[in-house]
Amino acid sequence: MKKIGIIGGGISGLTLGCVLKGSGKECIIFERSNALSEHGAGISLTPNACKILDEIDILDAVRAESCSPLDIAWRDDQGKVIKKVNINEFGEVITSNRKVLINKLYEKFINLGGEIKFNHELLDIIKEKELVFKNQENISVDYIAGCDGIKSLIRTNKIKKDKITFSGYTAWRGIGSSDSKRINIYLGKNSHIVCYPVNEKLETSFIAVKKSKIKNNESWREEGSHEDLLEDFSSYGSFIKSLFQSSNKVYKWGLFDRKSLNSFSSGNITLLGDSAHPMMPFLGQGGAMALEDAFIFGNLVNKSDDFNFIRNNYEKLRVGRTNAIKRSSRYQGYINHLGNPILKSLRNFMLKNTDIAMRRTRNIYNYEPLRIINNL
Repeated sequence: MKKIGIIGGGISGLTLGCVLKGSGKECIIFERSNALSEHGAGISLTPNACKILDEIDILDAVRAESCSPLDIAWRDDQGKVIKKVNINEFGEVITSNRKVLINKLYEKFINLGGEIKFNHELLDIIKEKELVFKNQENISVDYIAGCDGIKSLIRTNKIKKDKITFSGYTAWRGIGSSDSKRINIYLGKNSHIVCYPVNEKLETSFIAVKKSKIKNNESWREEGSHEDLLEDFSSYGSFIKSLFQSSNKVYKWGLFDRKSLNSFSSGNITLLGDSAHPMMPFLGQGGAMALEDAFIFGNLVNKSDDFNFIRNNYEKLRVGRTNAIKRSSRYQGYINHLGNPILKSLRNFMLKNTDIAMRRTRNIYNYEPLRIINNL
């Protein structure tokens, strides 16, 4: 049996491990940190993500520690509703803490007999088979799945020597408290804020994004100050200001990107998740795409031992879809951050009086990866 080496213990790496171990395949996860991340951040699990969590049998466990919001409301910066849509119009949507998802994936992987090696920071790959780690351990595998994020060493050294570039957006995040059981999207001048409860206690995650010429660090673990946050979004109403102040800590980081790739593979190496296609968070699809990548790649491995078959079909199924969503996410950023009053009014009119929001997400949410794989 061939062994898959998975570099990175995030969403894509752990999901891939669950899919492979669920079918008895040999794999091992290598994580550079000494433990799973304890940093909390909100994550919205849209219908395409929920389908995959259901397939790997952790949807109920995630749902039990998360929230099922009632609806989605688009608002202006003072909180006036532009449009409200019942969540059932989209399918099942769960809002959660990223820690919950990571922990449930990890528990599933371990319960399936999976192995994860912490403190294994990749330094090099020799002949596409031998992994060289900073702790001076060398391990040979038959195939390498690069799940090592936007700063992917595997991508830079083995796939494409492109650079990480600043997107022109700065983001803040935190988890406070509110009395709202809905997803709220506030649209302001050159900025927007998304907030939603992450559990039934209505602990509420927010991400606040604004255009910026200042290149902040890429790390989303860098703590900022409440004063700076409130100053950056001073035009917003009392609900937002109260939410910001209720967050014990707030974090500020720059949103970075990399160019779209025409291929996610080279030889015995394939990229998944942010290492393959980092994207702006404006459609909430970064985590969902990581889940889809891992589910499809894992099921292709389960379907065939021929790595040419696996690689070719993974490219066919993932490159076009993820690059299209990557483009749409960036375009959504432009729509969210309009500054011109006339264009803002036109956007709000279209949002209120048409089903444009539904049409933009329908093809994303209705994706059926298992059916697609079974039809190969």
